[in-house]
Amino acid sequence: MIRRKIKPIMISLFLYFSLGNIVISSKTDEIPITPNDEFFTVAVDFFEIDPDTYRLIVTGEVVNPLNLSLDEIKSMPVTSEIVRLTCVGYNRQVPDSTSLTGVANWTGVQLSHVLNLAQINYETARDISLHTPDLHGQYAFSTSLNLTEAFWEDVLLAYEMNGVPLPPDHGFPIRLVCPRFFGYKWIKWLKYINVTTKNYLGLYERNGYSDSPFVDVPLQIYYWPISQSQVPSPKSSFWPRLEILLAMIVITTIPKFVKKLPIDTKKE
Repeated sequence: MIRRKIKPIMISLFLYFSLGNIVISSKTDEIPITPNDEFFTVAVDFFEIDPDTYRLIVTGEVVNPLNLSLDEIKSMPVTSEIVRLTCVGYNRQVPDSTSLTGVANWTGVQLSHVLNLAQINYETARDISLHTPDLHGQYAFSTSLNLTEAFWEDVLLAYEMNGVPLPPDHGFPIRLVCPRFFGYKWIKWLKYINVTTKNYLGLYERNGYSDSPFVDVPLQIYYWPISQSQVPSPKSSFWPRLEILLAMIVITTIPKFVKKLPIDTKKE
């Protein structure tokens, strides 16, 4: 009898933690933030960019091309999120690769906000290509997102890392943050965004890497998206999740309860 009662609860717990976004912690002092000076870096190039003359150029299949200064980008609605960046070369089973992952608090503006300002022509647009200042060098780095990916709410144009401006080796002044993908999609020193009419393959993608490189689920660590106006407290993140868990227990228990109800088979 006890085993029968426990079974629906175990099923509920499994569904809850398998299908939901697992919040590992809602207390900032429990989050294993990687210090900037210990955070791994991988790059095929390096750029020193003057923040006073920097411009982010948005062109292509848009109604309103943009030429944005760093100050203009910082004046847009701010989003922060504590998420993990993982290099595609990371392997938990290989000790030498364990440093190729880290967790940071990234702050910036949602890519979708900038694209909405540019007013994409959806009849002709296909991909969003992203480029460093070097467009034509031998190792000119670029990558891309399709339209769906570019509008994920967790994709940021980040200008801060752990509360300070991006360090130069992490892409100052702007880098892409794309938590669901491996690191080669997190382009650094972002200078050009081009809305294209066809599928665009960047440096890694042209060399056989996936165009949509989803990170393994155990590495998709989202602690929470943090808006400038509201930081979730332990209470605010706990109670809604408790309600969901209780609902799942009820849903998995009701069918067995109904089966036990007496059924009157007499016809009136």
